[in-house]
Amino acid sequence: MNTQRRTSLGRIILYVLSLGTLVYALGIVVFGVVALATQLAAGTIRPTMYWSEGQMQFTDTGDGTSGILIAGQGGAVVSSITGVSSSTVALYVTATLVTLLAQLALGVLALLLLKRLRSDRPFADSTWRIVAGSSVAVLTFGIVGQLLAWWTRVAVISESGGSNFSTSFVFEPLTVAITLSLALVAVAFRAAERLQYDSDGLV
Repeated sequence: MNTQRRTSLGRIILYVLSLGTLVYALGIVVFGVVALATQLAAGTIRPTMYWSEGQMQFTDTGDGTSGILIAGQGGAVVSSITGVSSSTVALYVTATLVTLLAQLALGVLALLLLKRLRSDRPFADSTWRIVAGSSVAVLTFGIVGQLLAWWTRVAVISESGGSNFSTSFVFEPLTVAITLSLALVAVAFRAAERLQYDSDGLV
């Protein structure tokens, strides 16, 4: 009885997590596509830019009586850019769509997991391979998206002739964090699959 309760509880938790991931991923994809279409209709692109070293330095003493000094340097900024070439716009669109594909991969994974959880054997038929494949897809689309976003920034800076923004590649660790999380889930599913086969063999 306790085993059945634990199994039911585990399935409920996986179901809730999968449903939440599906809603989150599809929401990002839908809003991302709408935002991209809105930008293109307005003739603008909105890539994330990064200030060059030494730019946008600031200090803040608050009300001047607290003795607290806040100092720093500007980092990432969401820009609104017009007047760039069509090739740069195409590069930005590609970078945005590739990044959204990483989110779509999460959504597809969640949908497949929901389908499996409705069956009597959620961990059978190599479910772990689906999770592992999704982790590879998220990593691939995520890294390629970051490289294309960096290339977009370089193109914008090159065309504008400006030097206030950095042309350095900025690595975003969230992609790797999600990939590692999915890899751990794949390992857990692999172990659950073996347990399920062992249980089926005892019946």
